Amino acid sequence: MDKVINETVEIARKNFKEFGFEDEQIVQLIESGKRDLTKELTKLQKLLETEPIDIGTINLSLHALKGLFLTMGNVTVGDKLTELHNESEDTRIITEIKLLLDV
Repeated sequence: MDKVINETVEIARKNFKEFGFEDEQIVQLIESGKRDLTKELTKLQKLLETEPIDIGTINLSLHALKGLFLTMGNVTVGDKLTELHNESEDTRIITEIKLLLDV
């Protein structure tokens, strides 16, 4: 989980700088984004550890995470989460989430 967060933070830092944000703004945006990613990824991890797994709630979490990753510029992960959100096979969704997000 930390790996994908750190990669996303670096992408966001670079993008925000290129967009012309000031250093103070970048720090605030990064802190907020990192906090929200950590919170939602932790929630998703807990959902994956429960039995039975509630795929509906997992899909809500995927949707929230997709938005966070895309907002922070990690299009690769955001697009993959979009794909998983639209997947119909529950087992594949769970396996792919665990691999992608290392949870």
